[in-house]
Amino acid sequence: MLISDGLGESVVERQHAVGNEVDASVQGIVVQTGSITGDVHFRGGTAGEAAPRQLPSATPHFVNRLVEQDALTTLLSGPRAEGAVLMSTIDGTAGVGKSTLAVNWAHRVRERFPDGELYVNLRGFDPVAEPMTPNEALGFFLAALGVAADRIPAGDDARAAMFRTLVHDKRMLVLLDNARDAAQIRPLLPAARDALVLVASRNRLDELVVREAANRMSLDVLDDAESRELLAHYLGEDALAGDPEAVGELIRHCAGLPLALGVVAVRAVEFDCPLSELVEELSGERERLDALDSAGETGVRAVFSWSYRSLSAEAARLFRLMGLPTGADIGADALAALADRTKRDLRRPLAELLRANLVEQHERGRYRFHDLLRAYAAECAATDERESDRQDTVRRLLDFYLRTSARADYARAGGDSRGFVVDLPDSSIEGLVFGTDAEALAWWDAERHNMRAATLQARSFGLNEYVWQLPRSLMFFFHLRGYADDWIEAYTCAIESARFLGNDYATAYLLFEMSVAHYDRGDVDSSESYAAQSLPYFEAAGDTHGKTEALIGVGVMRVERGDLEDAVKPLETAVSIGQERRDLYTQGASLNGLGLLKAKLGLFGAAHAHFEQALRAYREVGENVGEGFVLHHIADTHRTSGNLEASIEAYRRAAELRLEIDHRPGAAASLRNLGNARHESGDLTGAREALQAALGLYEEIDPDTAAAVLDEIEVLPTS
Repeated sequence: MLISDGLGESVVERQHAVGNEVDASVQGIVVQTGSITGDVHFRGGTAGEAAPRQLPSATPHFVNRLVEQDALTTLLSGPRAEGAVLMSTIDGTAGVGKSTLAVNWAHRVRERFPDGELYVNLRGFDPVAEPMTPNEALGFFLAALGVAADRIPAGDDARAAMFRTLVHDKRMLVLLDNARDAAQIRPLLPAARDALVLVASRNRLDELVVREAANRMSLDVLDDAESRELLAHYLGEDALAGDPEAVGELIRHCAGLPLALGVVAVRAVEFDCPLSELVEELSGERERLDALDSAGETGVRAVFSWSYRSLSAEAARLFRLMGLPTGADIGADALAALADRTKRDLRRPLAELLRANLVEQHERGRYRFHDLLRAYAAECAATDERESDRQDTVRRLLDFYLRTSARADYARAGGDSRGFVVDLPDSSIEGLVFGTDAEALAWWDAERHNMRAATLQARSFGLNEYVWQLPRSLMFFFHLRGYADDWIEAYTCAIESARFLGNDYATAYLLFEMSVAHYDRGDVDSSESYAAQSLPYFEAAGDTHGKTEALIGVGVMRVERGDLEDAVKPLETAVSIGQERRDLYTQGASLNGLGLLKAKLGLFGAAHAHFEQALRAYREVGENVGEGFVLHHIADTHRTSGNLEASIEAYRRAAELRLEIDHRPGAAASLRNLGNARHESGDLTGAREALQAALGLYEEIDPDTAAAVLDEIEVLPTS
């Protein structure tokens, strides 16, 4: 076999008298062989991975805007500053064709960007949904670049740092569509001089021009000649020549907006109706989409109404109802709950909406609107659906998200072992059932952002039971994935609603779990504060289990901060209550806390005794997340006391358990300490192996810590 690595020399292996030669110059990897049996696989870092190609399809009906396209092309050959990204903004009114220009031009030059293209719709001006946060956009980009969902970090800065690392020195095109402002854009900018960023927005983004030296392009509406040219793309010159007066009226009503002109033309072709008839219909409609009006003459609502009025009653109702949710998209199961139909019943109306280009299936089983059509759908719902029906529709969707998420939470977190059982609002909606933990996690990953939107919508409707229960159903997911920032944001709304309802039981647990969120983020003071705030609510609710958990939280945070004397009473009280009530969950937590306290005091024998008791309690109740923490603390204590062999074994067990349950932040910490303990014991090979594994996790969840782990690897002796 001859294998060339493209770097000059080749390696020749002769087997069974088979010879191979390469006459031409070699670039990349070449394999020649006499015979091959079985499959052939190549592995080689990112070289084997396909570059992301996310550009939407270019439209064939496009008035070239040659001046603007030439300006963008000229920009590519202009000067580039070291460490700064080449960028152009394209602004203009809604429907003027900013996205169409950007996408069509990008297709023309995509071969100049061999490392791929990234695209995201930032929803900056969606009249219903919240604008996409930079955090969400970075999550989509990281996924497109091959980062597994469970390795994408939670924090804004960590995601931005990972994105910049992955695209460093890459020749990529990044298209940021429907941007709202510079603040939404800045975290998404790569520091790659060979990359190009295109930003389309209705607003002038002067801050990017001033601070980031972006090129600014302002896109105006089409003039009459360009509007006529666009109609000719759709209808042909013969159709336009037959009724020039009607053509002029259509152009006037559409006010040079390519979006409106395109829908008018599609209407004319689909229904084979005279242009004069279209003019009559367009002139008679009320002006509804004010955001698209140009001197009050656009008639875009009228244009949309043509497609809407042509729908069957069933499809029209589905179109209206789909305008009510505020999430970025909707899955088929959620849509069935929203419409109060089975997925089978929705096949026909959905197919009708897809054919009419009123909704888009952007991935299998998931649907979304163009933002202008979404606005129109929401307006149709406000006009054609009774208020009570609209509220019932939204409530069905909230029930679907809540009941599905609550089932996932109940299964993943060990049922009611935590002592907090929520009474869900009455509903005919059942929600989904998952066969495996992996399925539940995959659903959470897919719907996390929609559940955030649902929580905010529930708050706008005054549905406070959902405002606190939706975030609460995600608590275990937030904890497992390390999404502390999302957790804190959601629980801020949840606590406010629980207090409004006067629900001391819910308020107590939400405050305590907010304490855990702050602990996960490394904020010990805030963690102790929230745990302390929960205590009087647990007292008012008469919940001894919860009170015990809060005492443990207060005690452990004092241990973490070094206030050892003040930590004794809450921890010993918690141990006593747990043993008296035979509450294994709180026994495990309190004994773990007491073990930490004893270890800090240097009482290692007592510490290990408490840890072993905590392990037995956790294992009996099936609390594997807590078991992972205790194993890690056992390992820390052995290491501090000089028993490296026992420490290494405990770190290994902790890491294996945490990986098994997808607790990646915990697994990374255990692997890092395992590597350092092996280094101290003289096992350099084992140390490097463990630290490399920890580095792989930290690169996804905590780039700052990843840098520290890399330093630890680099100081390891080579032999």
